[in-house]
Amino acid sequence: MARAPSGPQIGLTYRGSFAAGIMSPSLNFRSDMEKWQSGASILTNFFVHVQGGISNRPGTQYIGTCKQTDNPPKLIAFIYNNTQSYILEFGGGYIRFISNGVYLTNSDGSIYEVSSPYAITDVFYLRHAQSADVMTLTHESYPAYNLSRSGQLDWTLEEISYDAQINAPSDLAVAVHEGNAGNTGTTPGISWATYDYAVTSVSNELASESLLGTTVTASNYNIGYYQEYGNYNSLTWSANGNADYYNVYRHYAGQYGLIGTTTSTAFDDLNYAPDTAQGPPTHKDPFDSNNPVAVTYFQQRRVFAGSTLYPQTVWMSRSANYRNFDVHTPVVDDDAITATIASQQVNTIAHLVPMADLLVFTAAGIWKVAGGQTGEAITPSNFTATPQMFVGCSHVQPIPINSDVLFIEGKGSHIRDLQYDWYASIYNGNDLSVMAEHLFYGYTISDWAFSQFPFNLLYGCRSDGTLLGMTYLKEQNVWAWHQHTTGNGSFLSVAVVPEENDYGAIEDVSYFVVQRSINGQSHYYVERLATRQLGPTNDDITKAWFVDCGLRYSGAAISSVSGMNHLVGQTVSACIDGKGYTGLIVASDGTVTLPVSGTEITVGLPVYAHARTLPFDISQPPQFARRKRISKVYASLYNTAGLEVSSNGGNNLYPIGNTAMSGAMTSDYVMKIPSPIWTQKGQFDFYQSSPLPCTLTSISFDVEEGN
Repeated sequence: MARAPSGPQIGLTYRGSFAAGIMSPSLNFRSDMEKWQSGASILTNFFVHVQGGISNRPGTQYIGTCKQTDNPPKLIAFIYNNTQSYILEFGGGYIRFISNGVYLTNSDGSIYEVSSPYAITDVFYLRHAQSADVMTLTHESYPAYNLSRSGQLDWTLEEISYDAQINAPSDLAVAVHEGNAGNTGTTPGISWATYDYAVTSVSNELASESLLGTTVTASNYNIGYYQEYGNYNSLTWSANGNADYYNVYRHYAGQYGLIGTTTSTAFDDLNYAPDTAQGPPTHKDPFDSNNPVAVTYFQQRRVFAGSTLYPQTVWMSRSANYRNFDVHTPVVDDDAITATIASQQVNTIAHLVPMADLLVFTAAGIWKVAGGQTGEAITPSNFTATPQMFVGCSHVQPIPINSDVLFIEGKGSHIRDLQYDWYASIYNGNDLSVMAEHLFYGYTISDWAFSQFPFNLLYGCRSDGTLLGMTYLKEQNVWAWHQHTTGNGSFLSVAVVPEENDYGAIEDVSYFVVQRSINGQSHYYVERLATRQLGPTNDDITKAWFVDCGLRYSGAAISSVSGMNHLVGQTVSACIDGKGYTGLIVASDGTVTLPVSGTEITVGLPVYAHARTLPFDISQPPQFARRKRISKVYASLYNTAGLEVSSNGGNNLYPIGNTAMSGAMTSDYVMKIPSPIWTQKGQFDFYQSSPLPCTLTSISFDVEEGN
């Protein structure tokens, strides 16, 4: 029987999504995996949309040069609400403040700052928690501090005091009224008794009761006969201007018990029975020579945890009184709480995260602290600590995202999520790094932050200065990794705050500390990620900002720009009225001569974006060993200019859509590859080297598969 000659087979390969992000090289040929079908081999300076497409990341705006010179400072977000937010620059012994992309300055133009006790080697180990205008900062080597904002240029950093917030009333005195008790004529008559009294001040605003002040003693006939003979004791004291009312206590059966309250400065004891179930508070300062490591707020209490002396102890303030750690005798439900977690290993509590329960993170595991059942109030008599996962956490603070918590494993590398499993009644989660483990192996993550709107992006600073990104939207099962680099620079710290962009939309804006070498000298710059919105309707290419450490000019037509002193000697790119230009040089005086005049100019370091598909597989079963040749590309583009493609690893580049010099953007596009070549993997590359936007929503290819 004659056999038909074999030859190349032509097939269509469709990549409808990049929603799985970068896949590890160890997964190159795992087409049996669902996520592999929407993965990529390389995504550098491209990020993944939750809808599945990819876009080149926007560039960064130069905000200023850090005061710190020998080590990088750390950025921390201070967010009062969506319209009042600040980036705090923590350096060695100082804090600076950035609002809406500008350092706060004094009236003389100098940068406003507040002195701090923190050494530069300690700032990356600070923990923080915020309540309205007050941020609490903790570190095992320092007492806890409150950073408070009273005005735009009125910030204070003060060590927290745990003294009573209101004083007991002064000048307490007691007068004895014998009535007719001394004239009863009985034998032996009414017994003589001794009475000890104390009065405390109570403030509703401070939710605080003072400690016992001066005690006074009265000797009188037994006032139990008050009804018959009218004998009683009368107390008076001086008013306390901060008090809303006063509690009066009498000593009985070995302790003080409440006999009444009054808003006046006098009280008559007419034989009221002391309620020893309501005793006065006893002062406690849990941090005398003992600095807490972690801090948060939970169930109207400020919570501290971990210290050198007590590594697994949790301290919770009194309810609605964050500075008060007092307890009553006997204890009451809103008293302060001190509890130690009993575990097999003694690992210092590193972090506290308030969710439906209080989550306690150590270097070896995660615990749930609750009042018995999830959602129940924690009280001194209702405190439970239950182990959840025996996976430790690094020194970097976990990030709550909706109903999940993301954290970095104890070794400082892999990223995990954590959520409550209602079926198992326990918190558990997944390793989110497993599909792109090559991005983490041999590295650690030193800082990270989450930018929820508009793109749901997590940014993490890797130990080598690379910025890792992950698109994360749990409800759509999207967690996709990508990585970002910057020319002549390393990403060292990141923080995110909400800000209003130039077009009236509130976005989560990322700020970075970037180390750059300029003219042989190292500098730390604060840079802000630019918005990717291109004008009010997102279609104005002249508003493109796809350069790093850049600045923008808008105005009358000019042929050169100045003020680029922070990039002297560097090769930069420019977007001039919507057209991209590369290879420009910053002169020694900070000026850049432009190739053409323009009115809307953005200049900065070039951002090179590169995406590569996974190896192609168009056979069933998979036949990766067969050689392949791509002859045609079908690309669904959105607001794209300057994008180039290659079927042989970048040796030959072909423009797809409008070119960098066209000043216009392209949508859907089909391109035939000139002189396609045969390769085994059949991978395809996309490059964006111009300072212009590009977005790929989906791609497909005509592929010939060899024998």
